[in-house]
Amino acid sequence: MIDTVLSAVVVGKNSLAREGLRRILAEENFSVQASVESGTSFLLTNANDESPNLFILDNSTTDHLESELEALNTSFPKSRTVVLSDQFDLDEVVDAFKFGVDGYIVKEISCEALMKSLRLVAMGEKVMPSQLAKHLSGMEERSQAPQLARNPDVSRILSDREITTLRYLLVGHANKVIARRLEISEATVKVYVKAILRKLRVSNRTQAAIWAFNNGVQVVADDVKELDDEMGFDDVQVAAE
Repeated sequence: MIDTVLSAVVVGKNSLAREGLRRILAEENFSVQASVESGTSFLLTNANDESPNLFILDNSTTDHLESELEALNTSFPKSRTVVLSDQFDLDEVVDAFKFGVDGYIVKEISCEALMKSLRLVAMGEKVMPSQLAKHLSGMEERSQAPQLARNPDVSRILSDREITTLRYLLVGHANKVIARRLEISEATVKVYVKAILRKLRVSNRTQAAIWAFNNGVQVVADDVKELDDEMGFDDVQVAAE
């Protein structure tokens, strides 16, 4: 089956890097609508144009990421935004999703996985770097990260089954994987997820995962391995809306 042609705007100050990404996208059935130094410059000249499927921001050469994302998300609410970063930085990942990004990808990813990731974002998925799951699963003690706030009363907020579901959300499992692990229906998983979002007072699964991380919800290495097996490649972590 031929992949649907997706439109994209490449944003970054490094013209050589933009041109390289533009060529890769063109070879993979993407239509590059524009290649610009900043989101602001695109808005000034294309404010009335049709919304692209994706904005791809080179974070290593894009200043003021928060203001860029805010402007793009406001002017093109139907478009999805992806950040490409030179390296994994936990604080930057958390901030990017807080600012409204839909995908955060570290550039050491393979070309094939990058294209899969971009298409997943365009389909409405949240894509996070696999380094996030590996970072969490590799933490032997939460005390090693004193900057993280703990909440000893998680069990007072969520039921045991909801906590288990939240742990799977933190790893990035899709509903069908959670349903298989818990031996319940996907419909029941959706009920748990909605209850979690309501009780934690968050808007989506990504925010719930960040809450779980900040409040010491444990991640099991086997959960991360199953996610990799489910996706078929090791370079990205996906959290469905």
